[in-house]
Amino acid sequence: MNPQTMDTEESNPLTPYDYRVKIIVIGDAAVGKTSIAVRFTKGFFSPSYIATLGVNFFVQNITVNDKVLRCQLWDTAGQERFGPVLEKYYVGAKGAVVVFDKSVPQTLANVRGWLDRVKSICGIIPTILVGNKADLKEAVTSSQGEGLAEMLQLPYLETSAKTGMNIMRVFSLLALEVIKSLERSEQYDL
Repeated sequence: MNPQTMDTEESNPLTPYDYRVKIIVIGDAAVGKTSIAVRFTKGFFSPSYIATLGVNFFVQNITVNDKVLRCQLWDTAGQERFGPVLEKYYVGAKGAVVVFDKSVPQTLANVRGWLDRVKSICGIIPTILVGNKADLKEAVTSSQGEGLAEMLQLPYLETSAKTGMNIMRVFSLLALEVIKSLERSEQYDL
């Protein structure tokens, strides 16, 4: 994707858009889901950790190839005890960001469970696998993340919400895939 074809702007209710979509940001507790969402929508990082209870909601417009996508990010709690309740929030999602923490190997091992939940509720939707906290000492190597992504047939990016590394790329890539998916489904609706 050409960098000139993507742009974000603070979402204003009066700003026109081509598509409004729900994107879920999921993964284990403390992998950085909220930090990724805040970095993408507000442009900053907060070093304070406050566990998400339920769902955080963010809105951001992103322009890809002259199409404006209004992303409604649903950042869900990662604690297992909220699982059955939170699955209701997956309904209607058109894309998913599945996040693991590169410094905690168990979070990579749990990725399949998160993907199974998405598939059982949403069907097959554009999804990207994200190895977050690339700025920390890694316990999960890049090749391990890439290997799992290849096996699952998902795009994979490593990010740092702290430095901002690849945050825009995650949402630009996902937005492009969501738009393609929506345009394919519109062709079948005709």
